[in-house]
Formats: sequence, structure tokens, C-alpha cells
Amino acid sequence: MSPTLQEAPSTEGSVAPSQTVPASNPALRGPVLLATDGAGQSGASVIAARLLAEQLGVPLEVVTVLQPDLIYGEALGGMPIYVPEVEEARRANRAAAVSDFIARYSGDAPTPPVHTRFGGIADEIARVARERDATLVVVSAAPHQRLNRFIAGERAVQVLRGSTVPVLSVPPGFSTLPRNIVVAVDFSPASVRAAQAALLLLGKGGTLTLIHILSPLLGDAPLRDATGGDPANAVQTLFGRLRDELRLYVPDEATIETRVRIDQDAEGIVACATDIGADLIAVGTHGPRLLERIFVGSVAARVVHTAAQTVLAVPPPSAAEALELWLRITGTATSTRPRDWTEALDTFSRKNRGCQVTIEIDDPRIGAQVLARGVFAGATYDRNDQRVEVMVGQGDDVHRHVMHSIPSVESIAMTTDERGGFEALELRHGLGHTLVFVTV
Repeated sequence: MSPTLQEAPSTEGSVAPSQTVPASNPALRGPVLLATDGAGQSGASVIAARLLAEQLGVPLEVVTVLQPDLIYGEALGGMPIYVPEVEEARRANRAAAVSDFIARYSGDAPTPPVHTRFGGIADEIARVARERDATLVVVSAAPHQRLNRFIAGERAVQVLRGSTVPVLSVPPGFSTLPRNIVVAVDFSPASVRAAQAALLLLGKGGTLTLIHILSPLLGDAPLRDATGGDPANAVQTLFGRLRDELRLYVPDEATIETRVRIDQDAEGIVACATDIGADLIAVGTHGPRLLERIFVGSVAARVVHTAAQTVLAVPPPSAAEALELWLRITGTATSTRPRDWTEALDTFSRKNRGCQVTIEIDDPRIGAQVLARGVFAGATYDRNDQRVEVMVGQGDDVHRHVMHSIPSVESIAMTTDERGGFEALELRHGLGHTLVFVTV
């Protein structure tokens, strides 16, 4: 068993608001969407979906997917023939089977609406989730046997790969809302959103444990960063910011604890959950979004495959939200993805328009020099010319401005000050970089 750096969990900063499910939680959106084929032997996913819909005050809806059944005719040389009557009969039979399955575990509750689709199972589930703006998708997991669990887990992972909403993988035996949840955090937007979503599922009086995994390659050597500081202290600072971020969304009488553990990523997450008797593990995933980091892309899949607990896998938020979260939690954000720069620069411009700025360039060919001082009018990215344009107003007039064009930008980075306001925008190009400092 790998040791923890923090043996006693920290609960500092955990404050519970009065309401059970704060409406302001950004993870709370539309209905809870139950994905089922109506053939399962366990009603755990139905129970989970109903309990969550009731707790969140959102509708429960169901999606079931049929793969197209093509009939081949010799008269057309083996070309597939679509027979609408056959497909409609299959649709009706499946909808009836799903409704009966749900009714067995729902008591007198009314049957929720069923969306029956044809196509690839994972793709159609993800599509309905997007169309319905679902809060989360609930899927069944097999009993905790290596082969069955892997197969069922892979279904959840496939849904997650195409999903823009969280996916909850529910094993047999689920009967009550979780009261002890572990959330794996690397302080990225995806893991912050995972913590927000996990709070939606937490039962009254429950505990949310935030765990950060450090690599065992550090061994027993003193944990020091490049500047001589203790990384454990930096992690605690980030934990404090994350608790502040989550404070408004904490349910009644719930507490937030933090732990730091030296271990392998997925193995450490599952081991920590087992050690503290967690009912649910929440992990963020990283897709092709703004300012992504490598942490729980494959980690999330491994946790879904191996954990005996219920697993909540959560995609990252939108690019604009991701930028805001990066800056609020870590104080800095960097992107090398040009397709994300428009949103990032729009956010920087919106928050700093009208502020006094200084533009400096540091390039080996021309040295370091000040390009401009004045009122910030905005910054944009020109996709066609692949350049960033920074506009500085003359005097106090942002409408009369001079445009400074920076070609061949390779990355952009933003930092915030201690109060959370923007401090600088850095544009890297070739061997040099351009800095836009917000001075007022």
C-alpha cells in the first residue's frame, strides 16, 4: 500500500449552505438520462436514476438504442432493403420491454418517456444526451468480475468518449445515494467539473474527499520543486482555492476533505476509495478542449474498468468555462491550440477592456522593448493570417486605437493576480514573446 503524504484528512474551509441542491451548480442542467436495453438482471441503474432525478428536481428520461436490422434480397443482388414495418415493430417491442423493466423497480412511479433510437449504441446515447442537455447519463455496470466488469466498463467508456455530459456507471447493489465520494483532482477544469458534478449526487450529511495523486517516482526523496519550495504546500494552496470554488454547491451538513497520496494514478484513486469506504468515485476526462492536461484521459477509463464502486466520469466544461476555471484555481492558463484562442482572447478582452496596459516584446533579433502603453481595446486571433492583433486606445478613447499585430504565435498564456484579476497575457512566437501587462 502506498503511503499518503497527508495522513489525517483536512476539512478546513468546508462550509455547507442551507439548500440541498444549489441551483447555481453549473453541473446541474437538464434531465437525468437512463440508458438501458431493458434486459438487465439488476435494477440498480433504474433506482440510481430515479433517486438522482428526485434529488436534483429534474425529469427522468430513458434512451434505448436498436442497431439497424437490414433484410437482404436476392432480387437486388444482395443490396440491403429497409423495411419500415419491421423497424417500427422492433421499436415498439423494445419500448415496451424497457417500460416493463423500469416499472419492476419503480413502484407506483409513472413511467418516464422513452427515446428509442436506431444506430450505434454509444453514439446515439451521446446524441440524445446532447439534444436533451442532460445533467448526466446513467448506465449499468456488470458485477465486479474481471471479464464482465471490463466489458460493461467499456460500454460506459464508449458512451463517455462521445458524450459532452457526465456518465454514471452503476454496479448491482446500488440502493441509496452515496454518502462518501472520492474525487480525483489535478486542479484542471475537467477535475473541477467532476467535483461539482459529484456534489449533485452526494447524500445529505455526506463527505466529499478530494484526492491528488503524486507520482511514486519521487520515492523517499524530499519533495521539492524547481524553486526549492515544497510541492505539498502548493497542493494545499490549490486545495484551498478548489474548496472556495465548490463552497456554494455543498449540500446540507456535508463536509469536504482533502488527501494527497503517492501512488500510480488510477490504482491510487481506487485504493484510496477502498481505504475510506467510498460509495462513488468521480474522475474528470480530458477531450479536445481548451487548455487540456494529461491526467485522466486513460485514467478515467481504467477507473471505470477496475473500480467496484459506482463511477462518475465527467467531461471537461466548455472552452470559455475551462479558461475561467484554470485561472481561478491555478492562476495561470496556457494553450497551444489555435482553435481555442478566439474564445480565450475574447474572455481576456471582455474583462480588461478599458484598463491601462503596457505591451512589451522580447525577441533575440531586436532585444527587449516597449511597444505601446495605453487603454486596452481588445485582442483577437486572425485564423486566416495566423496572427494575434492587440488594440490599444489613444488616451482614454478605446474607439480610436492602434493595432499591434503579432505573427506566427505558437501559444498563449494568461495569469491572474492574487485577487483573481487578469495580470498578463503572454504570446509566444519563435524564440521570443510578447507580453500585455494590465497595469490598472
